Amino acid sequence: MTANEHIANFQTNTKEPKLWQVSLSLCLISVLMGITILAVEVIFGLEMPNSGVLSTVIPTMMTGFYFGHKNEALMVSRTRWLAVMVWTGMSLLYVAGLMRFYDFTLADLTAEFGSLFVWIGFAFILIMTVVSCFMIKSGEKIGIKNRVKVREKQLAKEKQSE
Repeated sequence: MTANEHIANFQTNTKEPKLWQVSLSLCLISVLMGITILAVEVIFGLEMPNSGVLSTVIPTMMTGFYFGHKNEALMVSRTRWLAVMVWTGMSLLYVAGLMRFYDFTLADLTAEFGSLFVWIGFAFILIMTVVSCFMIKSGEKIGIKNRVKVREKQLAKEKQSE
């Protein structure tokens, strides 16, 4: 899709998702994913490897799929980026709340692991933010393709019944 097609699509698409809808769905799916991972770990007594990456990738793919399937168009890049930024900010607020609850500060973290560890953490957050944006777009494309296939099957079924 070229830039002009994307702008034309944005102007004609009245069902463009709002920033708060995308952000809220990311947060809700992320919480549900965290609960699911915790339940699997408690029930089966094993720790899932890469659960942090899974709790990032799966909510973004599901959100992208939902909005792609619902709207049959890619959302505006700005909405996608801002939604991921809001979601990341909410996750950081959650972590800050946990640190406050357990009386743990960034100074304690730096004293324990060194300042390089904190910078590596920030780099990881930036990388996961970029990956999240691409995963939402990928999910949107999959949702759009799925919606088109469903519509084609319905049309074929209607033609066959006539």
